[in-house]
Amino acid sequence: MKFGNTIHGFLGLILVLSLTIMAGCGGGSGSGSSGDIGDDPIEPAFNTSDFSNPAMIDNPYHPLTPGVVTAYRADTEDGLETIVVEVLTDTRTVAGIDCVVVRDRVFLDDLLMEDTHDWYAQDDAGNVWYMGEDVINYEYDDDGNLIETNSDGAWEAGLDVAGAGSIAEPGILIKAVPVVGDSYQQEYYATEAEDMAEVVETGLSVTLSDGSAYQDVVKTREWNPLEEGSDEFKYFAAGTGLLKEASADGEEVVELKGVFLTGIDMVPDLGAAVFTAPGTIDHDLLPLTPGSTLTYEAETEDGTETIIVEVLHGTRVVAGVSCVIVRDTVTLDGVLIEDTFDWFAQDDGGNIWYMGEEVVNYVYDDDGNLIETNDDGSWEAGVDGALPGIQIKEMTVAGDSYYQEYYPDEAEDMAMVVALALDVEMADGTIYEDCLQTIEWNPLEPETLEYKYYAPGVGLVKEALVGSDEETVELVTG
Repeated sequence: MKFGNTIHGFLGLILVLSLTIMAGCGGGSGSGSSGDIGDDPIEPAFNTSDFSNPAMIDNPYHPLTPGVVTAYRADTEDGLETIVVEVLTDTRTVAGIDCVVVRDRVFLDDLLMEDTHDWYAQDDAGNVWYMGEDVINYEYDDDGNLIETNSDGAWEAGLDVAGAGSIAEPGILIKAVPVVGDSYQQEYYATEAEDMAEVVETGLSVTLSDGSAYQDVVKTREWNPLEEGSDEFKYFAAGTGLLKEASADGEEVVELKGVFLTGIDMVPDLGAAVFTAPGTIDHDLLPLTPGSTLTYEAETEDGTETIIVEVLHGTRVVAGVSCVIVRDTVTLDGVLIEDTFDWFAQDDGGNIWYMGEEVVNYVYDDDGNLIETNDDGSWEAGVDGALPGIQIKEMTVAGDSYYQEYYPDEAEDMAMVVALALDVEMADGTIYEDCLQTIEWNPLEPETLEYKYYAPGVGLVKEALVGSDEETVELVTG
């Protein structure tokens, strides 16, 4: 299997893959259809003097706030595609303009297919300009082994990065005031990147497949004269940005699934929660019954990792809340490498709070002799500025995102619900039905993404690193 390249960040990749229908659009009170589509868009007039504060991108149809992470998904004939878009705090100077850097990563199941850094700037009129992209495409064989990487589709305004004999020019991603019939170049690097766009409708109402509804949506048609049949429609909602894109025939669809909003203001408010019986944790997707034990295993490059999770009978008071204690012991080929005590509590709304952990890590030399221990990763709510988070919500809705822990610069794990009612098969053939799938991310370790799967009546049954088929952790007894 050969995974495709992109034309315009992660969005162009969808044209290469065969996707299935995931969503429908609600009726819109738009300003009308474009009718005949002109293929001669206006080349935008680019002038550096029009950019007094280019890294402040607040166009309502494409806001780019540093620290915001957005996830999109699509079901394809090759597997489940996940696109993670992260607005970085970094900037980059392109063609004399200070640009916002947006990182797009595209995964097919657990394989990383593309890692792109896009550069955007907003002019004084509010138009968002597309200034270029640095692309790494990953190609695999039929067994999922990496064959090679390439930078096809990369370009930078003002340069000839591919040696094509022409200088790349920036284009407009979306205008400040989209008007039906407006057409424009989004990028122009002759024979390499020539995406174009036209505003088709405005004022639409759009409902995604998960039932979430959006108003004041702009629909554009985008195409590339270098690729026959590349027409696609994109939908941008005021205050949100890109919601959805679909091929012209409606058979290829990718949709917004959720947004990570980072920062202390997004941490759950423990003071607003009520804990009448915090030690009774009976959430169907993460029941913690004292005396119960679950065992997990993972094959790693270093050996077999075994994780034993025991719900103890004792409790511990953390930040004024009586918490259930869960002990996790991790061994590698029988050698203890971690011993952790986690503290959880359930509020009256049914949400499970993660209140902290006491960690002992064991470090060995190459001969297996213990060198030292440390407590890296330890934190406790209410101590040294650490705040608790939610491990799993009572009402799980696709797109929900939340902090699971917040200890600044030490522990900042976040989770997003990406799928409900999944059937998950283990390596031994065991199938768990109606599972919840989350994707977890830590802004302190942006390279690492992890899927977790929770089964009703059981709890966590599987963990898998996104972009790698190594170190998949699965429940083996419980």
